Amino acid sequence: MISPLGACHDAKSHGATSRRLPSRRRAAGAVKADDAGMAGVVVLLLTPVLFGLGGLVLDGGTHLAARQRTAGLAEQAARAGADQLDISSLRATGLPTLDEGAAREMACRYARTVEPDVACTAAVAATATGPEVQVRLRAQTATVLLGLIGINLLHTDAIGTAQAVTGIRTPGESP
Repeated sequence: MISPLGACHDAKSHGATSRRLPSRRRAAGAVKADDAGMAGVVVLLLTPVLFGLGGLVLDGGTHLAARQRTAGLAEQAARAGADQLDISSLRATGLPTLDEGAAREMACRYARTVEPDVACTAAVAATATGPEVQVRLRAQTATVLLGLIGINLLHTDAIGTAQAVTGIRTPGESP
């Protein structure tokens, strides 16, 4: 007689010999033995991805900080340039007039004093509200982890402007 569990029984040899089919536990264990090297393969494939994500986080944060620092430096350099007034013209007309050559040179000198490796271009333009100094800076930031995949430098551009004014002005007062 065959029981529902797969064991063969007859009346004479009750429980003497039983033959069972493989259990599910043994079959599952056999499958796991075949997957023994998969963890190493997954780690090997995910390592470059994790380094790439780490590089984006670390080097991306450094790049954002450099961008903010360069923008602030461009504004400061523009103010330094806008401070170069043509004194004789100011005394004669009462209007702020810039010494354009001195303004350009002072703006870039200031930027290079603070950040020696920065590339600087400065221009002076006449606007409806008075002369304006515009400074464009280009800086480079070295990467840490992105260098492992060939990205060694990140470039940052910033533009700052400042106007030459004299005296104290209240809101709504024209220059």
